Amino acid sequence: MDFDAGRPDRAADRRWRWIALDALVAYVSAVIPIGPSDATASLWHGPVVMRAAAVVWFAAIAGRRFAPATALAASACATVAVALAGQPLTNLSAASALSVTMVAQTRRRAPALLLIAPPVAAVLAALAGESVQALVLGAILHAGAWLAGDAARSRWEAARALREHEAERARADRRRALSDERARLARELHDAVGHAVTVMVTHAGAARLSLGGGHAEIRSCLEQIEDVGRSAMHDLDQVLGLLEADPAAPGLDVLVRRLVATLPGHLRAETAVAADLGEVGDTVAQAVHRVVQESLTNVVRHASATSVRVRLLRDREDIVVEVTDDGSAPAPPRAGRGLTGMRDRVERLGGTCGAGPDASGGWRVHARIPAGAP
Repeated sequence: MDFDAGRPDRAADRRWRWIALDALVAYVSAVIPIGPSDATASLWHGPVVMRAAAVVWFAAIAGRRFAPATALAASACATVAVALAGQPLTNLSAASALSVTMVAQTRRRAPALLLIAPPVAAVLAALAGESVQALVLGAILHAGAWLAGDAARSRWEAARALREHEAERARADRRRALSDERARLARELHDAVGHAVTVMVTHAGAARLSLGGGHAEIRSCLEQIEDVGRSAMHDLDQVLGLLEADPAAPGLDVLVRRLVATLPGHLRAETAVAADLGEVGDTVAQAVHRVVQESLTNVVRHASATSVRVRLLRDREDIVVEVTDDGSAPAPPRAGRGLTGMRDRVERLGGTCGAGPDASGGWRVHARIPAGAP
C-alpha cells in the first residue's frame, strides 16, 4: 500500500516505455560513477547495508510510478542507513529526488509538500555528513525534481480545466439547441392547433348567436363546444409554456407561481412556498409541477370555487404539496384519469398522493414526494 499522507488524485504515466526508461536510469546510476567518487552500488560486493540499499534504491527508481510516496520513503531510509553506516553514497542515492517528481505530479501541492518534507530533510542531513558539496548538489537536485513535478502537475490541471470548460460549453450548446427546438415546436403547435381551435370556437359562437332564442338544445351543444374549445386553448397555452421554458428547470417556487398566474380572474389565488425547499432533481420538480397543474385544472373545470390555495413546503426529506379550494364538485370528475395519473406519478417516486373533501369545506389535494427521488 502506498505510504500516503494525502491520497493521490491522479495516477502517474505508467506506459511501458516510461517504466523501461526508469529501469534504465536506475541501472546506469548503479554501474557508472559520476563525480570525484568512484563508489558504485552493487548487489554482489561490499557490506550488507550497501547491498540492501542498492536493491531499495533500484526498486524505488524503477517503481516510482506505481507507489511514489513509498518509493520516496524507502529510498530516503536507504540513504540515511548508508550514511549512518559510514559508507559512501552512490549515484543511486538520487532515487529520492526522482520519487519527489512523481509525488508532486500525483498530489495537490500542499499535501505533496507535507509528504515530501520529512524524507527530503533526512536525505539532505545524510548528504551534509558526506560533504558540503554533496549537500548543495542534493538540495539543487531535489528542488529541481520538485519544480519539474509541480510544473507537470500544473499543466495537467490546466488541461483538465480546459476539458471541463469545453464539456460545459458543449452541454450549454446542447441545452441551447434543445431550447431552440422546443421553441420551434411551440410555435408550430400554436400556429396549427391554436388556429384551428380558435376558428372552431369562433364558428360555434357565431352559430349559437345566429340561432336567436330558439333551438335550446342546439345552443346548449354549441355552448359546450365553446367551453371545451376554450379549455383546450388554456391547456395548449400551458403545454406551450412548458415547451418554451428553458430545459434547465427553474425553481419550484417559479414553477408553482407560473401555474397560479394562469388561473382565471374570478378565482382568488393564494400561494405559500417555503423558502427552505432545498435542491431537488428535475424528476421531483416535474412531479410537483404536474400535481399542482392537475389540481388547478380540476378546480377550474369541476369546482364552483371562488378561491384556491397552493402550499409547498419541506418536511424532513419530503416535498409536501397541498392544493385546497372552497368549491364543491361531484365525486366522478375528481376521481377521473387526471387524479389517477397524478397519483401514479407520485407513487413511482416513492411518495403518496390523495384527494378528497377538506375538513373546512371544499376540496383538498395532498401529495408527499421524497426530495431525493431518482
